[in-house]
Amino acid sequence: MDERLTSFCGLCCSDCIPSHPGLFALADDLERLLGNLQFDEYAALKSAATVEFGEYPAFLAVLHAIRDLRCPGPCREGGGKPLCAIRECVQDRGYAGCWECEERPCSERLDHLRAVHPHLDLVRELGPADWFEKRREHYHWQVRE
Repeated sequence: MDERLTSFCGLCCSDCIPSHPGLFALADDLERLLGNLQFDEYAALKSAATVEFGEYPAFLAVLHAIRDLRCPGPCREGGGKPLCAIRECVQDRGYAGCWECEERPCSERLDHLRAVHPHLDLVRELGPADWFEKRREHYHWQVRE
């Protein structure tokens, strides 16, 4: 796998939900179709008989929030969170990633990731280009077979 997809914190960019192009293509298509159909008018009409249609504005808000998650590319190429303390720390120290740091594990920056992304030790052991085949689930609620 492409080493550029190993983020500064040791995540695999292609496994991350904000990097899933299919999700955002579908969200874009759904929003466009709903707009073309003037579904807001239909939902308002249907809400008299079906309470859930009254929640259509909330549904659109969630759809917009999903679309706002979209990551433009790997963090090594300017993607990822715009303000990332981990990226800043790694770059300030001149490292390729957290796995090179002797102060690892850095609890103040990485603890929130450890519970859902258990790969940093694997990246340190195998290197940023070779750990991909050994990785397991990206998020704790996903299971890779």
